[in-house]
Amino acid sequence: MTFDHPYFLIAFVVFIPLIIFDVVNGKNKRKLPEELEKKLRASVLFFRAFLIFAIIALSGPRWGTGFASWEYRRGLDIVFAIDISRSMDIRDAQTGGTFQSRLERGLSIAKESIALVPGARYAAAVGRGKGYLSVPLTYDSETAMSFLQSLDGSSMSGRSTNLESLVEAAADAFQSTSAARKVIVLISDGESHFGSLRNAINRCVTDGIIVNTVAVGSDEGRPVPAESGGVASDAQASTQISRRDATVMRISAERGGGIYIDASRDDSSTVLASNLLSLAQETGLGNRNKEQKQRTSLFIILAILAYAASKFVPRLPRLPSLRQMSLASILFIAIFLSSCYDGKLILMEANYLNSRGRYDEAVVKYYEALNYKEAAPYAEYGLALAFYSLDENTEALKRYDNSQKMLETFSENEHRELHFRNHYNSGVILFEQGEFQFAAAAFREALRAEPGRLDAKRNLELALLSVPMETDSENKTERRSEQREILFEYIMQTEQQRWKSREWAPEENYGELDY
Repeated sequence: MTFDHPYFLIAFVVFIPLIIFDVVNGKNKRKLPEELEKKLRASVLFFRAFLIFAIIALSGPRWGTGFASWEYRRGLDIVFAIDISRSMDIRDAQTGGTFQSRLERGLSIAKESIALVPGARYAAAVGRGKGYLSVPLTYDSETAMSFLQSLDGSSMSGRSTNLESLVEAAADAFQSTSAARKVIVLISDGESHFGSLRNAINRCVTDGIIVNTVAVGSDEGRPVPAESGGVASDAQASTQISRRDATVMRISAERGGGIYIDASRDDSSTVLASNLLSLAQETGLGNRNKEQKQRTSLFIILAILAYAASKFVPRLPRLPSLRQMSLASILFIAIFLSSCYDGKLILMEANYLNSRGRYDEAVVKYYEALNYKEAAPYAEYGLALAFYSLDENTEALKRYDNSQKMLETFSENEHRELHFRNHYNSGVILFEQGEFQFAAAAFREALRAEPGRLDAKRNLELALLSVPMETDSENKTERRSEQREILFEYIMQTEQQRWKSREWAPEENYGELDY
């Protein structure tokens, strides 16, 4: 057994005066009724067991092996930063005797790497004159794969190439609360006519982000393809030669703590995947057997039970016999195991981990609780809370919806609070996303479950007032009447006399090359 905070074990010195007191008190022992003396001894024993368990819990005990490798879904976060400037349309990327455009070659490396490194979270950022985060970090690798398959530079606006903005957008995809290893894979020809790539790399180093670079194109270069829209553009493009700047890409990888990959190699994707897997193993994704599992929650539960027993024993009319205590212990173990079986104990541990901000471990426990019917709706709700804390709002909405569907198998009077929270929290997320009509619908469903919740009523009113009005006067009138009907539906049904308007509290006080 090892301890994260072994200095808390010093607290065991408190037992020295307790032992001395027991010895002195034993010599000057006053006669008490036998039954009362047994109760006092049992109470003292349980209270001291509570102290022991509490001290061990504060010390952060660890023993045994950690979770299996498949349970660690977030050991590695990868963001592909893809340059889609016009120079990436040049078809000088030679692999296997054929020529591809630089963008096509870079995307093929990215897609092959995703297939070779399962279990990681993926995101994608694209940039031309400015960088944009197009796909946030997600467990669903198919989402990132689909985006890469449909990607081209036709939808991007802006002039010149700004690799600094691209890398900055990729770095913004990571959450500071994540314990996963953070990696950016920059796919570009290295030409940047605006911004400072070095500044973006320095930021990544400061934030603990590894930067790998994939240099596409050829050192000889070719003319930049003309941009659709005129003869002048064609004439200008014919004089511009774009070459791969391998030096910039190599230096960026060295400064970013990553590796440089020449995209002209046939095994480029294999090299990149091997590097990513080595990083995952370094953080423990591929080999968790060497990491001991934290057992703090177990000792917290034992401390609570011991303290409760110390207060309960003196209240018993008569202390049970040894045989009765044995039967009670068997019954307690059976109840304890049944609680484990229905997933409630797993949910308790997951909620504790979630409250401590250890979202990775909490997600694993919530997934375990999904195997139990009674606990599954609450496990989905817990997953939604964890994903929301990780800024994965889409996944959180999906989990709230799953929880609500599971509740349909129970009667309407069961789990009303969970009904309310699923709809209410969904409304909050939808409101943040600007989906005011859907947010209003979610708050309406929350009020159906709990009609007396004023917070849901206020949010419903705010969502309805935030719905943009139509420019046509007739549509405005129709929309206003619809809002009034929805807004006052619950007032007329349940609490017409209690509804009062409340005042809101005041708030506290380029002329560059086009490729």
